[in-house]
Amino acid sequence: MNTKIGVAQAVGLPLIKAEALLDQAFVLLAQAQAAAVEGRRAARLPLHTGHDSIEQVIAAQQALMATRKAVHTAHYGFRDIADGMQVPARAYGDHGDTPREEVPSFVRPGAQLAVVQANAA
Repeated sequence: MNTKIGVAQAVGLPLIKAEALLDQAFVLLAQAQAAAVEGRRAARLPLHTGHDSIEQVIAAQQALMATRKAVHTAHYGFRDIADGMQVPARAYGDHGDTPREEVPSFVRPGAQLAVVQANAA
C-alpha cells in the first residue's frame, strides 16, 4: 500500500499545486485587465488605448481556461486510478478542491430554465 500511496502522491501533489497556480494566474490576469481598464479611465485616455493589450490578456485567459479544464479532467482520471488502487484521496493531498459530490440541480445546465418554467405555471 505504501508504494501505491507514493505513486498517488507523486502524481497528485504536483497536479493539485498546478491547479492552485492556474487559479492564481487566472485571478492575476483578471486583476491586470481590470487595472488596465480603470487606469485608462483614470488617466482620461481614449477608449481604444491599450485595446490590443487587453485583447491579448483575454486571449491568455481563454487559453488558461482550456488548460484549467484539461487539468481538471486529468485530475478526475487520476482520481479514478487512485480509487482503483484503493488509495484514499487524503493520502495524496486531495482535500476536496475537485469534489466528487453530485452537482446541485440549480447548477446543472438547464436547471434554471426548469425553475423558471415551474414558477411560470
